[in-house]
Amino acid sequence: MTEIIHTFLQEHLYKTALIFAICMGALIVSMGVDLFLGVRKAKENGEATTSKGYKKTCDKAQKYFLPLIATMCIDLITCEIIPIPAFSIIWTGYCLFCEFVSIREKSWKKAEIRKQEKTISIILDNKDDLAKAFAKVLKEQEKEGKV
Repeated sequence: MTEIIHTFLQEHLYKTALIFAICMGALIVSMGVDLFLGVRKAKENGEATTSKGYKKTCDKAQKYFLPLIATMCIDLITCEIIPIPAFSIIWTGYCLFCEFVSIREKSWKKAEIRKQEKTISIILDNKDDLAKAFAKVLKEQEKEGKV
């Protein structure tokens, strides 16, 4: 019996554990690079680095590592059928791609997106005033006979 367990450990579990460690290490390194470059971009743009920004990294870690742990469990269950932890590798590849895109985004693009978000929030906050202004313009155009 111990021989069967020893053979199983050598053929499947050790290799799988090594690949799991590589996947986790790759995610940690990519998140660290993204955090470092994000702080650097914020300093270049003159933006303050706040705890809210750092909390996003913690949220991102949750979003990446909890599914990774689930895929690891699936890979451990299927390690006899699928010789490599394919689900964990696929999930790690997806997360690394997301981090790569996040790093490659230009800081001016992010600033532009934030500016658009602020504009939309101002419009939504003042929607009653906008409705009154549109109604006033329409009434003036009706009086002039343009509409």
